[in-house]
Amino acid sequence: MKEGIVGNEKLFHNNGENLHAWFPLSGPFKKGVFFLILLIATFLFTPWSDVSVLSGDSFRRAWSYASTKPPHKKLEYSIICSGGNMTTCPVFTQPVTFEQSNSSSSSSSTETCPEYFRWIYEDLKPWRKTGITREMVEGAKTPAHIRIVAVDGKVYMEKYKWVFQTRDAFTIWGVLQLLRLYPGKLPDFDLMFECGDKPVIKRHDYQGPNASTPPPLFHYCGDDKSYDIAFPDWSFWGWPEIRIKPWTTLKEELKEGNNITKWVNREPYAYWRGNLKMGKVREELSKCTHTNEQDWNARIYNLDWGQETVNQFSTSELSNQCTHKAQEIGKAGSRFVQEELTMKFVYDYMFHLLSEYSKLLKYKPAVPPGAVEVCSETMVCSWKGLQKKYKLQSMVKTPSDMGPCRIPAPYDPAELRDILERRENVVKQVEMLEKNSLENLDGI
Repeated sequence: MKEGIVGNEKLFHNNGENLHAWFPLSGPFKKGVFFLILLIATFLFTPWSDVSVLSGDSFRRAWSYASTKPPHKKLEYSIICSGGNMTTCPVFTQPVTFEQSNSSSSSSSTETCPEYFRWIYEDLKPWRKTGITREMVEGAKTPAHIRIVAVDGKVYMEKYKWVFQTRDAFTIWGVLQLLRLYPGKLPDFDLMFECGDKPVIKRHDYQGPNASTPPPLFHYCGDDKSYDIAFPDWSFWGWPEIRIKPWTTLKEELKEGNNITKWVNREPYAYWRGNLKMGKVREELSKCTHTNEQDWNARIYNLDWGQETVNQFSTSELSNQCTHKAQEIGKAGSRFVQEELTMKFVYDYMFHLLSEYSKLLKYKPAVPPGAVEVCSETMVCSWKGLQKKYKLQSMVKTPSDMGPCRIPAPYDPAELRDILERRENVVKQVEMLEKNSLENLDGI
């Protein structure tokens, strides 16, 4: 599950440890808890009929959109499901050209990316000096669930093991939408992806004078003790199993829900709700709930997903949770969600991360022997229910008129050190407050 905490770091999927899960919390914590994400990462709801929104044929033509389409004619993607079912992508022969000048330094956008984008450089730092070889990438095959390869505008996937629910499908779907949003602007790439809840590339395994370079592995989360490369959580495009809608719609529902109860009328408590069994941090958090002996002005509730399933998720609608008072934190979190966590910035984060990653590759990506091509048709036409609905609702329908935002420069060493020291000091202050409170409680 994802519960979301907003703060000064990036957001992703969180397992309850000190993670940076991809929902970007801006700031120094590359390791943010994906609490806000749960509270945020859901999807769009609109009735759709069985037809048209994009085809592999029209999608690939879009790769040369910037140079071939007149500015007054905007391309619209379409999808045609032949007989309602497609297992192979439409044949397309037109060559695709990667436009180097339009990559991460695109001149068509003057907008600066949010601060949390700077953590992209930190995530990729382990490979800055060595670059990334094919052997390094394939060294991550054991922990990886899937391999994602993009070559000449086409996307291929090789699956290595069972993935929980539809995480892999919606992750691939998100990559396809990115390529539609910025056709021809991303270079080819080849990456391994882990779809679980906890980081797996541990730093302590790659330390010492004879240590090898860690294998690059993309993941929904990472922490201070791992090298996992944080990537946006799958639920930005939908989590049908628990009825979380696409992010664009959920974000608006959260905004509306936040206005239902005025701050002065809210319960004067900090509030958290989620699965308390997911990690030691959440177990510790459970100690903050009120008891007959002590009230910490916090309300911590365990979320039983089995029971929620029986109740058809009637009490877990994210937009209905805004009834508690932690006003400054709440307002700051709301601003962050509405202003810096737009779907445009989610795609821009993906764009810059994959662009910077591709620069490190020391080989030309090629389609692996066991990989299959994936496209809109194969991911939509054969599916039914919420899986199909959420994909259609979260689908990019036209290429962007503007390029991605401009990523800020990396942190210099002194700046990064200052950020980490400030974070450490805040943690120490909180720990001291906790210690003093417990000592005072024991003295009563």
